[in-house]
Amino acid sequence: MNNHALTSNSKIAISSGTFSAFFIRQGVGILAIPYYQMSLAVDPFLLAAAMMLPLLLASMLGPWVGQLSDSYQQKYGHRKAFILLGAIVSAICYGCIWQVPVDWQTNMQLVYFAVVYTAFCVAAEFFLIPYTCLVYEATDDSEERVALLALNSIISKVCSLFYQWAFPLAQLTLFSSLYMGVKWVGWAIAILFIGLAGVLPALCYKNPADLMVEHKPTPAESLTKNIRHVLANRAFVMLLIVTFAQFFGINYAAAMDYYLIVYFMQNGDLVSGANWKGILSTAYAVCGLLAVPVILKLNAKFGRINCFLIVYLLTFIGGLAKWFIFVPGSQYVLVIDAAFGCFAWASMAILLQSLVADVAAAQKSVMGNHNGVYVSIHNIVMQLCTSLAMLVSGFSLNFIGFDAELAAGQSASSILDMRIILAGGTMLSAIVAAGALFKLKASPKLYKYN
Repeated sequence: MNNHALTSNSKIAISSGTFSAFFIRQGVGILAIPYYQMSLAVDPFLLAAAMMLPLLLASMLGPWVGQLSDSYQQKYGHRKAFILLGAIVSAICYGCIWQVPVDWQTNMQLVYFAVVYTAFCVAAEFFLIPYTCLVYEATDDSEERVALLALNSIISKVCSLFYQWAFPLAQLTLFSSLYMGVKWVGWAIAILFIGLAGVLPALCYKNPADLMVEHKPTPAESLTKNIRHVLANRAFVMLLIVTFAQFFGINYAAAMDYYLIVYFMQNGDLVSGANWKGILSTAYAVCGLLAVPVILKLNAKFGRINCFLIVYLLTFIGGLAKWFIFVPGSQYVLVIDAAFGCFAWASMAILLQSLVADVAAAQKSVMGNHNGVYVSIHNIVMQLCTSLAMLVSGFSLNFIGFDAELAAGQSASSILDMRIILAGGTMLSAIVAAGALFKLKASPKLYKYN
């Protein structure tokens, strides 16, 4: 057990990295879709592919980065050097993504995006994996870890309050053009929320354990063997299935809401649609903040798995409600969608992450410290599911006949298909996640993770 309780200053120093982690994961899509696809008219399928392939390439480096981070020995913390460099390089690459010349042909703009975004994704691996490990290793107490992850979740929800306003902000008349607006907003996110916030855990957090004890080195085994050992953990595999249901199923379904808001609810008005999407995201963030104490109370009363099952029951009901919410004239009740959907995302940050950390910690006495490998494999699944959701959503939009140049003239069948994907996909994903959680709960060997 960790004999050094986390102080308030330590929690703040660690959690500051959540700003960077949030914008590394969410900050590209919030500008790339409305700017590259809706404004520069890059093909949605090709843009989705350009966002998927770099994520896959970078995630394949994840286990190596994780094992390198596990075995690296340094006096002041074996994760900090990776966190520091990863945050700085990620910030630089993020800012460069939005410098694409507007007078280039769309194919060249797409190539530019793909190249710079690839560099960004690779740099991000060197921040995200060591930073997540730092969070896992800050304490060995499960309840204290849940509290730390809850703080991180609150910070993520605070970020969600305004991150969807990035593109509407870039559209303001104070900028000479949309291009200049995206450029300035992109660099502001890069410097403040990725670079500055990302280096704080490395510079400001001092874990007494890092100064007083030597880390147990990772056993000298091949990376492939370590990966096989991690994937043999049944509890971890069930958690990966929950991750798949959330990050592929619900992400894929949710990709339709922006298009329905713009082209169905707002009759093709991009500015108005972007504003209402911002309102929806703000509602998600506010509801998510309110959901955190509710989840903590449900967790304390029922345990993490039972709490998770309650969350996915709410998600299923919310999926059904989407059919009636995302229709013309209903923009003022979008908050209902947020009220049902916010619990799942908050639970992924609090409940699922704490379960993964406990599963990894339970194997530590046998395997040594392989947090980096656990985190990297979980990260691969998240990245793969997120990128696959983008790719499939781009393909689906083309397949159902969506055409951005038609604006409000989208066919009735394409709008209907978007509604089916949004509502039905959410409900199906909730069922899959709940099934994996029931399997986890039913195994007597896994009761201690409840």
